[in-house]
Amino acid sequence: MFGPQGFLTFTVLVIGFMGALYWLVKTRMLALKAVAGVVAFAPAMLFGVALVNKFYGYYQSWDDAWRDLTNQAPASVARVPDLGDRLDQVLGEAVKKRQARKNGFAMETVLTGAKSHIVRQGMIYLPPQYFQRQYAAERFPVIELIHGAPGNPGDYEGRLKISGMFRGLIAAGKAKPAVLVIPDVGGGRDRATQCLDTVRGEQDETYTAYDVPDLVAARLRVQPPGPAWEIAGFSEGGYCAANLALRHPDRYGIAASLSGYYEPLRHNRLPQPVDPFGGNKALRDANSPLKVLAKPGVDRRLPHFWVMTGSGVQVDLVQAQAFVDLVKRYQPDVPFLIVKGGQHNYGAWREAFPKMFMWATPRLWSAVPCTRTPGRATCY
Repeated sequence: MFGPQGFLTFTVLVIGFMGALYWLVKTRMLALKAVAGVVAFAPAMLFGVALVNKFYGYYQSWDDAWRDLTNQAPASVARVPDLGDRLDQVLGEAVKKRQARKNGFAMETVLTGAKSHIVRQGMIYLPPQYFQRQYAAERFPVIELIHGAPGNPGDYEGRLKISGMFRGLIAAGKAKPAVLVIPDVGGGRDRATQCLDTVRGEQDETYTAYDVPDLVAARLRVQPPGPAWEIAGFSEGGYCAANLALRHPDRYGIAASLSGYYEPLRHNRLPQPVDPFGGNKALRDANSPLKVLAKPGVDRRLPHFWVMTGSGVQVDLVQAQAFVDLVKRYQPDVPFLIVKGGQHNYGAWREAFPKMFMWATPRLWSAVPCTRTPGRATCY
């Protein structure tokens, strides 16, 4: 009721504004009128901020807002320096704890790009099964989650509560366990790279599609990049997922785009506007999922796509429908979720992600080679 989107919050702000306005009208002293005007401005401004927050669904609680303003990871996320030797010690200690076997383990760490030379913070969630004895020999599928812009990996945990959502689905038997990897594909809230290799600039496609998967596969008990990997994202992250999956079908078996777009924006923001293709139209077209799929002779070994949009945003709906129509040439049964009345915001994505996990994770496990131990098989 009294959260950032609660009815009481809006009521208090309206009452505060009306009270200050009444004071402004009634008082005769010029100095008091000035004070009343300043006082009236504060609730009016905060009311506008609250409306924007409600529309985009950013913050569900005051804790979420405070963590974002102070640049803190959620309290449930452990900080691990990197995926070096210290990781083995951290995970070895986690295996011994009942908490990890019950809830899994979320960590904020540094993901270093060997090819791109990009070094950024990222997040990884290991499901409870990763620490359970019966899965000790199992290599898990991976879902690489891409955030929007402006944004960072913490949006998944702070605003979507993604690990708790996913854990609940696994516990209910609605989804299969997988490792979630959330890289920083922007490098700051004032930046937007579209996961592209910028001409004469930083190589974000290389970082996202090669460096991060290769690093994770080398250091964690997961499947190598390929059929048992999924890339998924919302907004700009949805474009990243669709584009990188088409460009690297050998690296991903599934791609999910939530409220994504399907033609690259004209400029990246680094933070100054930059044409990522350096004026090269052929390169731009090669990074346009709509143009790539419209060409004859597309490789039929495409990743399996899952697409979502909200019906409340016409431009999202039109682009998503166009993309799905093209994908259907190769995958007639491509899932297409339209959230009724859904906007381009976290409210719609909170509704969509569980459905995506339920659809995708069994398919990721079907791509996992069956590992047999004496007396039983540990594959799904």
